Amino acid sequence: MNPFTIGDVTVSSIIERQGPWRKPTDMFPTADPTRAREHLLGLEHYLYDAVLDLLFTTYQTFVVRTNKHTILIDTCVGEDKPNRGAKLDYPKQPWLDGFAAEGLRFEDIDYVFCTHLHIDHCGWNTRLLNGKWVPTFPNAKYIFSKREYDYWEAETVKGSNPPGDVWSDSCLPIVEAGQALLVDDDYALDDSLWLTPTPGHSPGHVCVNVKSAGKNGIFTGDLMHHALQCIEPDWSSCFCYDTDASAKSRRSVLESAAGTDTIIVPAHFPGATAGRIKLSGDNYRFHFLGS
Repeated sequence: MNPFTIGDVTVSSIIERQGPWRKPTDMFPTADPTRAREHLLGLEHYLYDAVLDLLFTTYQTFVVRTNKHTILIDTCVGEDKPNRGAKLDYPKQPWLDGFAAEGLRFEDIDYVFCTHLHIDHCGWNTRLLNGKWVPTFPNAKYIFSKREYDYWEAETVKGSNPPGDVWSDSCLPIVEAGQALLVDDDYALDDSLWLTPTPGHSPGHVCVNVKSAGKNGIFTGDLMHHALQCIEPDWSSCFCYDTDASAKSRRSVLESAAGTDTIIVPAHFPGATAGRIKLSGDNYRFHFLGS
């Protein structure tokens, strides 16, 4: 993703992993296979490998620089995390290299926003230091939806998987260090950055809104995993906690953004990642920046 601006705010990306990942019907269990392939063959070439029948997916962290703060949005899978499974057991050095390429030190981060607390969105929240999980960014406040945090805490106590070890090693240590802010789903950092509740993918999933110099952007987390979901908003992912609520939240954001200048920044879209929503017949189409 090339850096871009939202008014006076600069946005760049740190990529942990990218490339072909899952079959469309594995990712979206209710998808019609024939219709999905027809849609995908009409989209940008970097979104779908037609030979392998695999969707392209990017795991990335967004760096948001305002005139006041340096902010991270979602922190990928992270390093030294146990029991994450074979699909997530890939090298994490690219993320560290990308972080350094941004000219950043861990100490430079003021805020970390997690759109939700799934395994691939909170991993770099912590790192292993002398056998103990500690906050990776020692000067940052971490913004967690209280509803999301409480849900995964309760699931961890029950021994559920998910979350497995995720809450224990990537979330709880932040609270214990006094660096967490457990907030309502409409929390506002200031008049230029605030949350919107978009439940469904997870109980407390939120979008992060940015406004600067008359321009608007929305970091949508896992509200959408692929541009295919703009054409078929009712196709929720296999990872969604409540598929109906996920589709409702997705349609609400698509409807409000369609035809406007709002920049949409999904967590997992490859290529330029960011783009705008345009009406396409009765549904929507994602137009990447620069296309």
